[in-house]
Amino acid sequence: MVNQEFGSILTILSGLSFLVTCMILPLVGKAGAKVYHYPKNYTAFLVAVLVTIGLSGMATKLKLERSRLDGSPRPKFSMAILGVSLALLLALLTGLLKI
Repeated sequence: MVNQEFGSILTILSGLSFLVTCMILPLVGKAGAKVYHYPKNYTAFLVAVLVTIGLSGMATKLKLERSRLDGSPRPKFSMAILGVSLALLLALLTGLLKI
């Protein structure tokens, strides 16, 4: 599983997933919280964030393993996406995105 191409593909997919997550962020923002279908918006955003966390977590794990084996650079981009996605999840679960 420690394959350069597979880790890069996961990183690209996590970046695209993060882009989609950012695009649907207004669904759970201040204006989106006032609509009657807010629970569906919340669920859709939660799924998008969890998919992004899963993809970036797997990419980070694979690239860290590869870094230990051959001394390649650490996965800064994947770790950044993972960190921001975790922060978004925390903000969503605590209700900070509705403010």
